Amino acid sequence: MDLNQLKTFVTVAEEQHLTRAAERLYTSQPAVSAQLKALEESLGVVLFDRTPKGMKLTPTGEKLLTEAQTALDAANRVISQAKAIQGEVIGNLSVGVNSDCSFLRVPELLTDASNRYPNVQLSFINGMSPDILLDIRKGKLDSGFFFGPLSTTDIHAIQLAEIETAIVAPIAWASKIKGVSPEELALLPWVYTTKRCPFYHLTEALFNEANVVPSKAVFVDNEDAIRALVKAGSGIALMRFDDADRAEAEGWGVRWDGKSPSLPLSVAAQSRRAQEPLIQAWFDVLLKAWTIDSIEVQNQKAG
Repeated sequence: MDLNQLKTFVTVAEEQHLTRAAERLYTSQPAVSAQLKALEESLGVVLFDRTPKGMKLTPTGEKLLTEAQTALDAANRVISQAKAIQGEVIGNLSVGVNSDCSFLRVPELLTDASNRYPNVQLSFINGMSPDILLDIRKGKLDSGFFFGPLSTTDIHAIQLAEIETAIVAPIAWASKIKGVSPEELALLPWVYTTKRCPFYHLTEALFNEANVVPSKAVFVDNEDAIRALVKAGSGIALMRFDDADRAEAEGWGVRWDGKSPSLPLSVAAQSRRAQEPLIQAWFDVLLKAWTIDSIEVQNQKAG
């Protein structure tokens, strides 16, 4: 048994499919099957049931999965600590981004990281908040930004900011939204996000409180599309406060003067990896870019 076999075992368990696991491991399906067979033979157990729908863990496989993950984490910590002892933080870090790079301060993060940790290679991958959290859990991402609350213990999160929002309408609709109630707003066409987006649930909560159902004209899953559709006069939408400022400054949107909800922006990593030097280096860069109060961060870690 070796670490590559354990990594293959964990990856197949997460993907539940040999081909997808092979893609993640940058190898072939036969190579993945051979690694699994060798591991099963060395342990004397059957880890998976091969079904038409994919790979399903046996009861024995389920029991050994946690131990395999722990072993891999321990091996990664040994490598990271060895590099840290040498005074060097080195490695590749994949980060999920759920919004505009400028809003998330990615340029500042890259500049600071390259200056302070020149041997750390950062990769930024676009995604939606729930997908980013899922990919962190699966190990596809090392870290990532997300909107909204978090209630699970397997993910370590640091809140970066509380993001204010505003309801924005096309500039031609200024008279339609001035001084109106949420009930009247609901009658207008809305540019909505998809159900996987935290902004969807934030908008739903706003109208649930008013006990009305909004008129949903179109569903889109990214902020660029929302801005473009509001600008084109297709409907109104809930946006970040800075996007509302931009809409008014550029003359294509106007904000509703009522109160809009807010939601947290946080960054996450697997709890069991939170103390790795590479993750700690990434958090240090984030703290500088977002100027988070150190006491708040200590409380987050203690929790």
